[in-house]
This record gives sequence, structure tokens and C-alpha cells, in this order.
Amino acid sequence: MRVHRRSHLTVAAICVGLISAVLPQAPAGARPVSWGTVLVRGIEWAGPAAALGDLNVYSNGTGSQDRSAPYGLAYECVELAQRWAAVRFGEQPIWPVAYAYQMWDVAPRLRVPFQQLPNGGAVAPQFGDIIVYSRTAASPAGHVAVVAGTGLGHVDVVEQNVGLSNPTGWARLPLEGTTIPDRWGMRVIGWLRAWPVGAGVGGPGPGGFTLDGYGGLHPWGTAPAVAQAVSWQGWDIARGLVVQRGRAGGYVLDGFGGIHAFGGAPPVTATGYWPGRDIARGIALRPDGVSGYVLDGWGGIHPFGGAPPVTATGSWPGQDMARGIALRPDGVSGYVLDGWGGLHPFGGAPPLLGAAIWPGLDVARGIALRANGASGWIVDAWGGVHSIGIAAAPPSIGLLPGTESARGIIAAGDEGGYTITASGRLRPFGDAPPVDVSAVFEYPVARGIG
Repeated sequence: MRVHRRSHLTVAAICVGLISAVLPQAPAGARPVSWGTVLVRGIEWAGPAAALGDLNVYSNGTGSQDRSAPYGLAYECVELAQRWAAVRFGEQPIWPVAYAYQMWDVAPRLRVPFQQLPNGGAVAPQFGDIIVYSRTAASPAGHVAVVAGTGLGHVDVVEQNVGLSNPTGWARLPLEGTTIPDRWGMRVIGWLRAWPVGAGVGGPGPGGFTLDGYGGLHPWGTAPAVAQAVSWQGWDIARGLVVQRGRAGGYVLDGFGGIHAFGGAPPVTATGYWPGRDIARGIALRPDGVSGYVLDGWGGIHPFGGAPPVTATGSWPGQDMARGIALRPDGVSGYVLDGWGGLHPFGGAPPLLGAAIWPGLDVARGIALRANGASGWIVDAWGGVHSIGIAAAPPSIGLLPGTESARGIIAAGDEGGYTITASGRLRPFGDAPPVDVSAVFEYPVARGIG
């Protein structure tokens, strides 16, 4: 259950000795399952998320056969937790820890921060949470497991490096209200949960920033104020905004294709740039928070920050038709929205259909995907929200043609989100709660929401 090689034989003996002593013993003469054997297939516990990468649960053999791997020492308990966090949420592949129990302390400060939900607190565990055990004298490394499901009075988890003489890769833990009792004499500290899409960058609850045409950033919901990335007073040239999940930082896109970092986001270099030509139309951020793609009006998709190149399927040379871009959880596939409401997959994304098609009318204004990457919403120029894929159709938000035109849309969780009007007002749809905005504009200068 450790994550580095220093004194690893001693730590392994302590961990495995404890676990072997408290779990039912295999028949006499039983041998460990061979190192690297699949105990639980990813599709069996992670469902559709298994399509994003390797989420199999593996045997750790004798417990002394560790090998360096992209997500830690394979196949320790920490390796599975880090692999899940990276594949599903775009987390950094290796956490800055030496032992499993330390994952609790570092989680809020990672590239993609995790919430700390204490055992016995107000929030019960749910699918995808990472359960962290404290260290003990008998097991100084602690332990981690990933929640595969919940039911009445129990939590199912997948885990590695447990019960080496008879490993199964999963366990059913008792749940008393919001408390998981001790296991092997080890206390459950709590569970780590990824912030939902659209979660507040300043604390629990939705929050983010709106963007005006002059480059001004205005917090909404729980987000704090931030230093402005750029300022083009009197020049309406800002065209897009992306915010790093869980952080008060991100990037502003200008009409020429320039990308301007704000908050704690590092600078990046644009690969698509058109000096003097206002043709940049959208920007999307990959799960790593530092790379992504810029969309031009002709349908071209341009990587930045080290993102791999992708090939667009929607292209309109000489015609300013593209209106939005959205990435799926894998960070390399997604959809381009055209002004008529057409969706054009790229990077291997499957076709995604919706009911919002206006042939010959340039009225589509933005696209937002749910966390599954297979459904979401489109907003039209009048603020109407239209479901795509299997997303539930939200109730009408009551705007009429000819009134305030919408300028963007963002998902906040899986069942709703917000649209932004030209004056900077935010209108919730689905189950998103109303939020306060710090700026409403006298003129129609809103250009984005993140």
C-alpha cells in the first residue's frame, strides 16, 4: 500500500501480514494469484467510464513484485486510486505522497482538487469516491479503495494489494448512516470526491466567471475576485473563457486567437493566431487544466499547451460558421457546434444528435456537455436550451425572440447548468440553483461564462 520503493519490503510485510491475519484464510497450500492477473474488469465496476482507459483491478501477486508504472507502483492500492483519478477526472498521474493515508491531506491541493468528506460527516460515500484509511502501528502505510457502488447499509469498493493469498479485488463494507466502521483495526478517515463540473472555484456550490468583450472577468456564485488577465478598454475583442476546475484560474481567448492566462494558470502558447482578423470562436480546456483547443470560425481546431492534434469533421473555408466547441472526458475528442445547430464530432467522438437544428439560420450560440461526454445541451440566440444525446430536456427559461440574446452555456453537474445573456445575467436551467452575479452590463457585451 506504499507508493515508493524506499524500505518497501518492510512496509509490504507489515501491510500484507495485517490483511492476511484478519481476512478469511485460503485453503492450506493456496498460492497467491499471479501478479498482473485481472481480478475485476473495469466495465464490471466502472461502467461507461471504463471506455476512457484501463480501469481493471489487478492482483499484486506476492506483494513484493512492484514495478514502476504510469500511475505508481503496480499493482498497489494507491496505483488503482491514482489511475482512477487520472483516467476519470484528468488528475495528475502521480500524487505527491509516500503512503496511502497521505492522499487525504494532499487531495485539495492537486492539479484537479478533490473534496475531503469526513467519515461520519454530513455526506455519505458515492460511486467514484476514494476511501482513505488511516495508518496504524501494524499498518503504517494505511490503505485506499475506490467506491464501486452503494446500497442499503453497505458500500462496495474495488481495491488492490488486499488478501494476497486469496484476492478478489473488491469488498462490501458496512455503512451505518454516513459512517464506515473500522476495518482491520484501521480507521476510515473519509472519502475524496472530485468537484463536479461547474463546481465553485471558491468553495462548495456552483461558481465561476463571466467575461465581457473588453476582457473583464466577473465572479459569480462562490468564485472569488481575480486579477484581470487582459484589458482592452473600449475594444470588444474577447471571445472565449475557460476556467480550471476547482481553481480561480483559467484562460481568456481574444478574437485573433491569443490565449491569456489568469489566476494561477500558467502561460501557454497559441498555435492558431490570425493578427488583425477576428475569427477565433471558442476555447476548450482538457482535464489537465493547462492544455486544450481553440476553434476558429471556419471550423479549424488548434491545440495549445501540448494537446495532441485532432482532425475536424466540420469545415467551412471562408465562411464564419463555427460557434462552439466542447470536449469529452478523454480530452481529445468532442464536438464543434455550427450556427445552424449542427454537431460535428472530432477525435473519434460518436455522432451526437439533438432537436435544435435551424437550417439557414445562424442562431446556435453555445454547447455544454454533461460529465459522461455523451449528452448535454445547446443554447440558442434567444436563450432557449435544447437537449442533445440523452440529456433531460430542461424547462423553458422564458426568453422571447428579439429580447436579450444568449451568449453562452455551461453545465453545472449532470442535470442542469446556466446560460448567460448579452447583459451578463445568468439563467439557471435543470436543477442548477439561482446564483448571484457580480456584474450586469448596460450594453450587450457579455462574451462567455466559465
